[in-house]
Amino acid sequence: MKIEFYLHQVWLALICVLMCAGLFLPIGQLVNADGASAELTNFRLNFIEGDSSGAMWALGVIMIITLAVGVFELLLSGFRNFVLQKRLLVFMMLLTVGYYILFVVYVLLLKGDASFGPLPAAAFPLVCLILEYMTIHGVSKAEADIIAKASGFRLRD
Repeated sequence: MKIEFYLHQVWLALICVLMCAGLFLPIGQLVNADGASAELTNFRLNFIEGDSSGAMWALGVIMIITLAVGVFELLLSGFRNFVLQKRLLVFMMLLTVGYYILFVVYVLLLKGDASFGPLPAAAFPLVCLILEYMTIHGVSKAEADIIAKASGFRLRD
């Protein structure tokens, strides 16, 4: 049995790695005029004094769902079910856009008179969004290649 390898599988693996890394890294920092600061993660708002608020859990849940769909998509990519792959990629893209909408809402609600500074991990879902778009085109190209090879052979006229 010949195992085929597609470039979009590398992009899917990179999406999973970035989502997993972004799940545990801080995504922003709020600094008050008095000098008090807080670190925003996907699950909590950690104050420098040691207190924390667990009101940020929705960001983490969206990332976990996106990561789970990405792992399923990576496992599914060996079975050539291109229609389901494209649908799942569109779902992942919608989840990623929803993550940023919720992220902006949280920042606007928390900001008040403080200044907000995003950290590098806040850009991981954006990179994943670009990779998801590239993966959709990779899946479409692989599907077109397989159809082109199959149309050269006909069983009957």
